[in-house]
Amino acid sequence: MELERPPLPIGPGGRLEAVPLTNAAGNHAVLVREADTPRALLTATQPDQGRHRLLVLPLDDDVSLHVDGDALAVWLAEGPIGPRPVAVPAWASFIGLAVLLLLLALTVVGTITVFGWLLSALGVGR
Repeated sequence: MELERPPLPIGPGGRLEAVPLTNAAGNHAVLVREADTPRALLTATQPDQGRHRLLVLPLDDDVSLHVDGDALAVWLAEGPIGPRPVAVPAWASFIGLAVLLLLLALTVVGTITVFGWLLSALGVGR
């Protein structure tokens, strides 16, 4: 089997890695390993009709298989998928705060002006 791409870290610490593999027959699989120790192999069977059947092959005693409908939701709720956001520079935060305060001040002045015109047109407050 040949290594196609760099390994993808799995789990909170990233100690587990998912390594995509392809054998000589062109069948694809994912090897889950910790350091150089293989832990599990994920592959699929040739479909008779319709969908492939996913096979999870534990390679040691510490692999547990669970049928859990909430597992995906829990995993997704732990945080966003993708690269971690970088820290915003202090100058950008200051500019954003200044723009926000300016918009707030313009909103207050505009509100006072509009209500002044409205009350004056209705003849209230004379």
